[in-house]
Amino acid sequence: MFCPHCGKEVAEGQVFCQHCGSRLIEDREGVISAGGREKTPWEDRESTGYLGGLFRTVKEILFSPARFFRTMAVTGGLTDPMLYALIIGMTGLMFFYLWDILLHDSMQNFMTPEMRAAAGRAAMRGGSSVFAAIITPFLLILWLFVIAGMLHLFLLLVRGAKAGFEATFRVVSYSVSPFLFMVIPFCGMLITALWAMMVVIIGLREAHETSGGKAAFAVLFPFIFCCGVVIILAMLFMGALVASFGSLTQMGN
Repeated sequence: MFCPHCGKEVAEGQVFCQHCGSRLIEDREGVISAGGREKTPWEDRESTGYLGGLFRTVKEILFSPARFFRTMAVTGGLTDPMLYALIIGMTGLMFFYLWDILLHDSMQNFMTPEMRAAAGRAAMRGGSSVFAAIITPFLLILWLFVIAGMLHLFLLLVRGAKAGFEATFRVVSYSVSPFLFMVIPFCGMLITALWAMMVVIIGLREAHETSGGKAAFAVLFPFIFCCGVVIILAMLFMGALVASFGSLTQMGN
């Protein structure tokens, strides 16, 4: 059998074409047809242009993510999605570093001395911010692979990973789009985190053609698990503290 989208041979019963990423649908007569997946505007830069493809991709992901990921090819390589994540991610993070330098004194006024000492925000100023900007692209690439691997693992646990790891990586890379909200000082990071989480859930659901519940589990379970561990550790610490206080009281009596 051959993929009608790219013309290359595919194995019988295969859901997605391993060459172009199109979803394959077999009708009653056994004819294979493409299921509507195609290159993203960013990956189709020959037609859309460099800036046109970039802006169209950002717009579609932020304001119509379901449609974008429903038609996104789940194969086609990691390079283009990774390059997109670097461009958008670094743009947002550079603004984050810029606000940290320019608004450092203003932000300090909203923090207690203890909070300032704990945050260690002074280390981000001047030369430290320049150093952070240099190593950030490498950390961002590492972050993409780590997050994609973790999400794919949790999807596998609930049998929600109907496409391969590449599909998950592509979703994570394109879900960096909300990083642009970091251009907003003070609350930009919060908006970015919430919007990106929503986009990832939608992206996993559409790319893997799984349920929203399974996609939400893959994204939210690490946070729930970490919160649970913190709560348990806090309870154990409080229990140990109460027990120690009781022992000291008995020794005093």
